[in-house]
Amino acid sequence: MLEKIRSKSILFWSLELLIVALLLMVVSQLDFILEPIFKFIGAVFIPVLISGLLYYILNPIIKIIEKIKIKKNKSIPRSIIALFLVVLMMVLIGLAMAIVVPRLIDQITNFVQSAPTYLRQMRNWMEGEDRLAIINRMGVTFDANTLQHGAQKYGTQIANGMANGIGGFASSLIGYLVYALTVPVMTFYMLSDGHKLLPFVQQWFPKRKDDMAEVASLLNDTLSNYIMGQVMEMLFVGFATGIGYFLIGEKYALVLAIIAGLSNIVPYLGPYIGIVPALFVSATQGVWQIFFTVLVVAIVHLIDGNIIYPRIIGSRLNIHPMTIIILLLAAGNVAGIAGMILAIPTYAILRTLFVYLWEFFVNRNEQTSAEKPKQA
Repeated sequence: MLEKIRSKSILFWSLELLIVALLLMVVSQLDFILEPIFKFIGAVFIPVLISGLLYYILNPIIKIIEKIKIKKNKSIPRSIIALFLVVLMMVLIGLAMAIVVPRLIDQITNFVQSAPTYLRQMRNWMEGEDRLAIINRMGVTFDANTLQHGAQKYGTQIANGMANGIGGFASSLIGYLVYALTVPVMTFYMLSDGHKLLPFVQQWFPKRKDDMAEVASLLNDTLSNYIMGQVMEMLFVGFATGIGYFLIGEKYALVLAIIAGLSNIVPYLGPYIGIVPALFVSATQGVWQIFFTVLVVAIVHLIDGNIIYPRIIGSRLNIHPMTIIILLLAAGNVAGIAGMILAIPTYAILRTLFVYLWEFFVNRNEQTSAEKPKQA
């Protein structure tokens, strides 16, 4: 039955969108329940989420190394591989922070300090006679003072947000140190003992052992495909955008490239979020710089949208774009940026469970129906 529905793509996607809309309508009425849950998750499970992310990144490497045989056809113990990878990860992160973070902080500081100058340059550029004539011919009323006032207002908010973010980072340094200590330890135990979890749970449900193994495999594949694909896509977008910005001489290329890569974690909306600060900076360098900035972002996301995303994420999760957009809008309204980030993997997991349970009960009913005539 499920295959018949799937064969009719319009009916399948309409049914999926209807279910999503109904679920979101119900969830939107449960703010009093969701708010404390989100606070609890934010306080307790952030290290678990980070460790889980690192687990899915490092676990494929462990599987590859485990296949390497040493003397007498014995492989390297999983715990030793896990310890080595966690230590290596900490060393690489430490080196990256020592090399990149000082430069990153320097660029952010310069960017915040230069914001008023950029606003004045933008106003002067917009007040040019040629550009003002073009704007007027387009039927747009242009008031330089209003523009400057609005730009200064939002520019000040952005600058204050950055400053508060840096200050907040300093004030909560102890919390980050706790994360720095707990995350590697949790990641190590996930990598070394994570494969023992399923057999431990299966022993409590011996009759459903095979079903549990199949469900666990499906969920693991879904999460692994999404996380690994998302990480690879973010790295590609950040790296390619950084190279492009460097080639066109964009100021603060490192900061803007990191923003572009990180913002790409939000499907479809990420490119628009990432390009805003880049346009703000390039507007102070002239029209051609704006053109080249847009060109770089367009080329990167053309490659990403047509090659990287379809091959790495889209073909594996098989989620319709309209479903993704509805999920992002609803999740963003309920839980902000965190909701938009978690919406797609959460939906993918729930859909995997739903499809499996549907097929399980349909197959069981078909088997029951087939056995009745034999008994008669």
